[in-house]
Amino acid sequence: MELKKLNLIICSIFLVLSVNANADTDKECFEKISRGIFKFNQSFDNALLEPIAKAYNKLPEPIRKGTGNFTSNIGTLLSIPNHLLQGEVRLAGHATGSFLVNSTIGILSLLSSLGAGADIVSGGELKRALHANIHPSKIVFSGVGKTTEEIKLAINNNIKQINAESYPEIENIINIAKSLKKVAPVAIRVNPNIKVKTHEKIATGSNDTKFGLPVDEAVKLYKKISTEKYIDTMGIAIHIGSQIFDMKEFKLAYENILSTANVLREEGLSVPNLDLGGGLGVNYQNASINFKEYGSTIKEVFKNYDYNLSIEPGRSLVANSGILITKIIYLKKTESKNFLIVDGAMNDFIRPTLYNASHNIEPLLISNEKIQKYDIVGPICETGDYFIKDFELNLPKEGQFLAIFSTGAYGSVMSSSYNSRPPAGEVLVYKGKVHQLKKQETIDYQIQKEILPSF
Repeated sequence: MELKKLNLIICSIFLVLSVNANADTDKECFEKISRGIFKFNQSFDNALLEPIAKAYNKLPEPIRKGTGNFTSNIGTLLSIPNHLLQGEVRLAGHATGSFLVNSTIGILSLLSSLGAGADIVSGGELKRALHANIHPSKIVFSGVGKTTEEIKLAINNNIKQINAESYPEIENIINIAKSLKKVAPVAIRVNPNIKVKTHEKIATGSNDTKFGLPVDEAVKLYKKISTEKYIDTMGIAIHIGSQIFDMKEFKLAYENILSTANVLREEGLSVPNLDLGGGLGVNYQNASINFKEYGSTIKEVFKNYDYNLSIEPGRSLVANSGILITKIIYLKKTESKNFLIVDGAMNDFIRPTLYNASHNIEPLLISNEKIQKYDIVGPICETGDYFIKDFELNLPKEGQFLAIFSTGAYGSVMSSSYNSRPPAGEVLVYKGKVHQLKKQETIDYQIQKEILPSF
């Protein structure tokens, strides 16, 4: 039975590295993580994906529908700690993965076995982390809308830290902790009111967003919770947005959180940890990421202090590790446009539609035909269902495969079943072997999950 789309996931997850600016470098975990890897976008032969895609045409019912496929290259992701070492950030402790960019159990389990933890934003993600054998002491719970049930789940599982973002949330945490007679580990997220140069939907550091508390309010709240019997004050957290390329913006934010923490310490309060957030930008056109300068920026700000630091580089750790493989269904020509209609769609990878993101695309087998411009579009009934516009490509043929690069972040995790199209399955390429991570659901299976009332 013909496969329509396949997700080869070369490792999509968001890591958080715990670091201490003055500690001796603990390389053991990070050397273990970074062994035996390769960078997919730069050195992997696209032709090697062709047999992988074709092989999935022969697989049975559970994943028969999908030539669009996420593939993951563990290499790009796991090499990152060495890049940070080049920036002379002293690493101590463990790496933790945030589920914002990927929550596939197989990836989480692999990273857990390498010493990773998790940065989560829901109770569901907490359960996934625990299922993947991530130790609770390596789990940080972020996000503005934690429910009572989620907070109870976090406290009862003895996670490392809850990053609180409002007065009502703090009051709820205190009441829940009292009722459970258990101490809750809490950090306060500061909003430094910094506007960064990025897409408006992923800027989080200004006071007109829903995230964190203004500095003055955060300081007052931290003092308050420091007197609470059932609260263990863990420190201060910050995150100013994503896709940030200007290191001056990071430096300004980090100086802000450092100043805030120093004020609290000067008043005799315990502030052991600083969560610096993430947001390091990825250039999707050339797969470049400036880890070295990012690491140097962190060192410059915190080198004379003994805070335990956590950093969440986010998409920069995984974006270049993922590839969406999709199959050309039709070539369509109009008076003004050439269209390549593929079986992948915005329900499989929504970033181009949602953020106007532009990703490199290549055919798995290069042709010698003349180059033309194409809009590469999916079957969904929306004009916004496209992967790229006016893209120059050698004339392909129907039935050929295309690889959409740098889909490792916010790819599979944001997929849906819009238009009753089950999202693509997932495959991991690791140490030269192909591992199936997620079977693609059939529409029949999805229908069976619904209830038809007797009206």
